[in-house]
Amino acid sequence: TTFVHTPRMTFHCRSHGAPDGDPMLLLHGSFGSSRWWEPFMALLPDEIYAMAPDLRGCGLSQSPIDEGDGLATWVDIGEQAQDIHSLVAALGWRDFDLVGHSSGGAMAMELAINHGELLASLTLVDSTPVEGVFTPLETLELLHAMQSDRVLLASALALLMPSYMAHVAPESDAFFQQLVQDAAQMATPLFTGLAEALGRWNRLREAGGLTLPTLLIRGELDEIVSQDAATRTLIALPGANNLEILRGVGHSPMIEAPLTLAERIIDFITEDYGYFAAVRDSADE
Repeated sequence: TTFVHTPRMTFHCRSHGAPDGDPMLLLHGSFGSSRWWEPFMALLPDEIYAMAPDLRGCGLSQSPIDEGDGLATWVDIGEQAQDIHSLVAALGWRDFDLVGHSSGGAMAMELAINHGELLASLTLVDSTPVEGVFTPLETLELLHAMQSDRVLLASALALLMPSYMAHVAPESDAFFQQLVQDAAQMATPLFTGLAEALGRWNRLREAGGLTLPTLLIRGELDEIVSQDAATRTLIALPGANNLEILRGVGHSPMIEAPLTLAERIIDFITEDYGYFAAVRDSADE
């Protein structure tokens, strides 16, 4: 692992591959950390230099500002996308492949809308839909309770990766327990604040300008992001021409089916982009 210093914050990052390889940035979702991407990164060829940062308030990254500066500002999707832009600038990356999971997909779309010239492609894995998502009060109360109830937190995380949990004992699986520990230690505002921020975030109108090559992937058993929500995002993004469904997989393909996910993404980023060039041309006319 490594630490990358930026003017906004210091990122803790996990990486895999040759540093001079094709760059790929992996964004984790709510209650996550860069650790979620470990099984996926381990299967990538060395020709891809994959980096997964711990996002604001997560993992070992240093929070950029005092958490008392205002919850809405601290968890804002646009603010977090600016964090990611500062990381990309510090790395000196251009023409990189961006992959976002769950709420990390919202941040990926936000970055693509504002700095699309930096990206080679965009992949959204079980992503927050482009119009954001509303979280009911009773669910927010459960998220709040997870701060002090580790059993509830572990149960919630288990629901995000059903096909993985079907083959392990949660109490004795070291990797899963590390995921629970990472979630338990995240910054307090994130427990409910990120869900609330996703309710305020909506880029349906701006999505019409996203013509870069885009792939959508969804686990068939995902209970967080519905098929309808994923389809709406597919229709809204001109650069997206396919929604891949992973059979027997839930909300977390990078943990549940890392090899399948790696194969799909590698196929996508190495294919001929002639189709997408045509989309760009028609959008510019």
